[in-house]
Amino acid sequence: MVHTEAGLINVEHYSRLTCDDGGGDDGDDATSRNADELTAQGTTPVSILLVEDEGIVAHDLQETLTRLGYSICGIASEGAQAVTMTEALQPDMIVMDVSLRGDVDGIQAARLIQERSQRPIIFLTGHSDAETLRRAVLTEPLGYLIKPFQEAELYGAIEIAIRKHRADRKIRQREEALRRSAEHHMSMSLADELTKLSNRRGFFELAQQAIKVARREQYSMALFFMDVNGLKQINDSLGHPAGDQALRDTAEVLRHTFRDSDILARFGGDEFIVLARIHEAQDTGALCQRLRQQLAGFNASHDRSYLLDVSIGLSVIEDSAQEDLEHLIARADAAMYLEKRAMARNS
Repeated sequence: MVHTEAGLINVEHYSRLTCDDGGGDDGDDATSRNADELTAQGTTPVSILLVEDEGIVAHDLQETLTRLGYSICGIASEGAQAVTMTEALQPDMIVMDVSLRGDVDGIQAARLIQERSQRPIIFLTGHSDAETLRRAVLTEPLGYLIKPFQEAELYGAIEIAIRKHRADRKIRQREEALRRSAEHHMSMSLADELTKLSNRRGFFELAQQAIKVARREQYSMALFFMDVNGLKQINDSLGHPAGDQALRDTAEVLRHTFRDSDILARFGGDEFIVLARIHEAQDTGALCQRLRQQLAGFNASHDRSYLLDVSIGLSVIEDSAQEDLEHLIARADAAMYLEKRAMARNS
């Protein structure tokens, strides 16, 4: 039995559930097999920093986690100590009690750790009140177990957290590779000279690569096609230097609206295009709203002889879709002109 503040965890329960009364290999403990398989395969066990201020609980959890096949690289009893040990030991994962003695509790420690390094954290707590949960969620943990819990629940939470963290890290690495690729393309004159965004050719090269990655990793993207409203009137009434400035202003607003890993380009003339990663289709509405807010903020804070405005069309690229880039652009372009005509009727 493993002791906790809220009671006892029956660590034998999971073992009995996975045993066969017939004996032999089928009667082996599943978690012991996990540790044996890691050893047999020569796989380096996941290293865990355990943060728990109750000595008996820490000892019992250490034994449980070791039996599950993990390596305990250290045990911290205070929040500040956990932050220091994380920097020194660089664990693969942190299992942290929420209620720690001292000035820094587990949630505060987790926030400090996340500010300095991207380490997956699982919270253990005897508290299930809404305020504790709210504070914990803000640190974006990859698991949250309320005591008492079963050994199987702890094992499952750790394995899910490890896989999610590794998947997220791969995505970040690919996004970083895309960013470096974008910088490289800029140096190869694939940038628009006026706005310093990608030009049409640069966009196609980067976007086709990004869409391939999105389909392989099975996440969605959105393609935004935009047209600067009234650019001809700006050129005619204020001159082409003012029109060029309006295009540079539009590029600045887009940079502040989208992420560095998104692909931004001046498509030609008064048209701009953006390929952005999204979690779900509903995110496109929030991005459009953010763009409108950025435009309003720009107009309010910059002394220009014109008001900057754009029409927006978009198409969502699902991970399973096989549309080519030209067709996706055509759909977004058509949606943009529908919005432009609707704005003209309402003006």
